[in-house]
Amino acid sequence: MNMSSIRIIILASILLLVGCQSVDKPSSENVTVRLIHDKVRSTVSTSSTNIDDLLSEQGLELGPLDRILPSQSTLITNGMDVTIIRVEEELQSEDIVVPFEKQVVRNDGLPVGESRLLQTGTSGLEQITYRIVKEDGNITSKSILRRTMMKKPIDEIIMVGSQATYTIVPIEGSLAYISSGNAWIMSKSSGIRQPLTVNGLLDGRIFELSDDSRYLLYSSKPNQLTAQKESFNELWVVDTNSTNAEPLALNVQNVLWAAWSPKDPLSIAYSTGEPRTTAPGWQAHNNLQIASFNEIDTEVVHTTILEPSAGGSYGWYGMQFAWSPNGIYIAYAQADKIGIIDLSNPTNPVKKQLTNFSHYQTWTDWVWIPALTWSPDSKFIYTVAHGEPIGLELPEDSQIFNISALAIDGSFQVILAERAGMWSNPVVSPTSNYGFQVAFLQSNNPLQSVNSGYTLSVMEQDGSNTKTIFPTSGETALKPQNITWSPNGEQIALIHKGNLWIVDNESLISQQLTSDSQTSQPSWGK
Repeated sequence: MNMSSIRIIILASILLLVGCQSVDKPSSENVTVRLIHDKVRSTVSTSSTNIDDLLSEQGLELGPLDRILPSQSTLITNGMDVTIIRVEEELQSEDIVVPFEKQVVRNDGLPVGESRLLQTGTSGLEQITYRIVKEDGNITSKSILRRTMMKKPIDEIIMVGSQATYTIVPIEGSLAYISSGNAWIMSKSSGIRQPLTVNGLLDGRIFELSDDSRYLLYSSKPNQLTAQKESFNELWVVDTNSTNAEPLALNVQNVLWAAWSPKDPLSIAYSTGEPRTTAPGWQAHNNLQIASFNEIDTEVVHTTILEPSAGGSYGWYGMQFAWSPNGIYIAYAQADKIGIIDLSNPTNPVKKQLTNFSHYQTWTDWVWIPALTWSPDSKFIYTVAHGEPIGLELPEDSQIFNISALAIDGSFQVILAERAGMWSNPVVSPTSNYGFQVAFLQSNNPLQSVNSGYTLSVMEQDGSNTKTIFPTSGETALKPQNITWSPNGEQIALIHKGNLWIVDNESLISQQLTSDSQTSQPSWGK
């Protein structure tokens, strides 16, 4: 017998011995288990192998939310506790009265001490739906599932007089502003002022006098609750020369930017978006349209310049535009670039990028987009440029913002004011015999300009001879805003502490014109 045969015999013998070993089988003997369910505690004898079998044996069923301890796959041992927790979920609604708020609106047209009830307040009603979870009949959690405003509260509005005695000063042309949600205008004198709207719905996004002050372009919130769900504002024009003139609806909703044509007194350009329930409240279309109307039949004609688009980096927030004085170009700004749109051939506009830079990382739901203003000869754009970091931070975290000038032919770009701040918003003056100047807001803390106070400054068109205009040292700083030059370039209108002021560019003498502390958006026309 050879070795191979011997090995086979040995292997067969081992397998035979293994096969003869007894196999442990689950015990068929009953075990005792304490079963707790439906507020009943009982002791049962069972031969079930695991808890799932025990439930079947006892005729117990689990609901979709019920829990069992230990799990159904657990093997049963003698003396084990098995607990079924009955879980229920229910919805419960509760109606809550929402009290109305009281608003006090100051009006320069009423003497101090007088008041008028403009709107009676009415409480609202909110329905709160809760999700309630119960375990064995006891509430273990209660969370708000949804809140539904069944009836919105209506604020009580009281108008109080704030008429103060100020020195009456001459006004070059006409100066319009918003006060308590309404448009007002002063013409020729600060003592001659009148309201242009009375519904209190202006949202302040669009507010601009035409160059000749004949018309005011403005955006207003819809006055119907149902309309507010479909649009966040509407675009209107009102004749400033007619007493009690009826505003003209331009049939444009959800406007993010709009401005008058510098050449056609009855045309505007505008860009739109669409409402969103999430911040910032809109999704930009990044489009550009021109609307023209006539004074006879109020017909409005719309022409597309830029079709809607994603808009590149942070396009959801939108773009800024500025029409050149000669009417041939419209400058555009996005979160990371600036360029122009050539309208020489309106049927075939040409878009050209002039510069790009790193976007600014806000870490929240808004986007910084640089302000734009043109030189009077339409050859240069003055803007705010996001500068390079001065430390180890990433470019998008840089806190450096400079005022720059760009040549539209692309020949050069130069910094005119370093570390001016992100809200410096330069504005070019009208041309005089000595050229033009640039007014801007200088940040008081340039490395934290997002939350900084500002001071009004003026420099020459080449960035030289910068001087501080307003306010004086030690006074409350200005908040970020858009300032405006008088038509003759001698004065600047701005908002300080919620009121309208004008400041003389040469003498630096300032004059307060309103006192209601609810004034905004000055716009100056001829």
